[in-house]
Amino acid sequence: MKREIISVLLAGVLCAFPAVPAGAAGEAAAPAAQEEQAGPAEPAVREMGLRAVASAVQENNPTVQALRENAESIEESGALAGTSGGSGSVSPIDILNAQIQGLEQAMQGLDTESDLYKTYAVQKSLLEAQVEELEGSLSSSMAQGEMALLQLGDAAYQVRRQADNIEGQLAQTAQTLLITIQNLKYNRGQLERQLASLDRTIDVAEVQLSIGTISQYQMDLYRNQRDNLARTIDTLQTQCESLGSSIALLCGYDADTVVMPSTLAPVYDSQLREMSYEDDLELAKQNSFSIWQKRSELRQAQNAYDEDISGTDYAVQSAKDALAAEQQAVESSFGTIFQGVADSRAALDAARTAEQQAELDFRTSQVQYSRGMISELAYRQAQDTLENAKDAVEIAQLNLTSAYNQYEWAKQGVMTTAA
Repeated sequence: MKREIISVLLAGVLCAFPAVPAGAAGEAAAPAAQEEQAGPAEPAVREMGLRAVASAVQENNPTVQALRENAESIEESGALAGTSGGSGSVSPIDILNAQIQGLEQAMQGLDTESDLYKTYAVQKSLLEAQVEELEGSLSSSMAQGEMALLQLGDAAYQVRRQADNIEGQLAQTAQTLLITIQNLKYNRGQLERQLASLDRTIDVAEVQLSIGTISQYQMDLYRNQRDNLARTIDTLQTQCESLGSSIALLCGYDADTVVMPSTLAPVYDSQLREMSYEDDLELAKQNSFSIWQKRSELRQAQNAYDEDISGTDYAVQSAKDALAAEQQAVESSFGTIFQGVADSRAALDAARTAEQQAELDFRTSQVQYSRGMISELAYRQAQDTLENAKDAVEIAQLNLTSAYNQYEWAKQGVMTTAA
């Protein structure tokens, strides 16, 4: 019966996942029909940072909430099962003991050799045997009940661990999307500068075309290039809005909400100095959900082991091998993430060096332009190069933030390992 209860509760957990998005889609259907008539409404924009997004996922995400509610339901079922035994009714054992006491009182004063005494003695022995059998059955039932309660507690713990893991994965995903949007914005800025530069080139080309120094074909190439660049910029904007909608859904917001990044805090040198590969790897392994799962499977295999049952020894060894392989996979993934932070830091240093050089080149171009040594077009190109170098620093800083954020999640046991 206990296993049936746990199976039903865990099945409810699995059923909760598709039910949530389907409900959300149903609720959004009616407003969508109205918008077709009245025209699409502008989405509400929320500007959020990395911590705010993670908190929103934790508090509002329907999948995480469903898992936690199911864990609470399992715990409540265990509490009810633990208190259901005290009904206050008279048990069969109490009735039999009362009959035994009555026989003992009736036997007092009787001749032990009399037939009546011997009849009472036989009846008393039969009743005592029934009491012993019932007490044995009750003891076994109590043990089974205690085991059932332990299984319920273990099931609730498993669901909570699963909720914590999914919450971390969804929060990390939302943060990654937020960083991606910021990256796309930097890319868009660079493309807009390219578009402005191309417009200046086209202005010059139109003059050259009028005097016959370039062909119409060359002019058409410039214009086609501009059209493609403008479409790419529009596509980036659409991608940002789409990603913002995805973040909003992860945060549990309405379908007409878009999340955009606010100012994202940089990673400071003090944070990087505090990184410790050995200590943080140990922490990551302790918190790893996948390692915990493999340990749980090993524990189940060990509990089911019986030297008289064929195959149980193989199941234990297989579970041990799977645990060792998962630990190795976690170590490998953590090492890659750790190195990723170092690589991002080196890329940031290189970008800063390139920015300094671009600043020097631009100052030279300023002097040359003021003296009439270079054209305005060349001067604008030097200016664009400097702005692109500044954006490259911002992008490198953002990549470092992303790598460090991934490292922080890895310490909490949230990471993707090789299959």
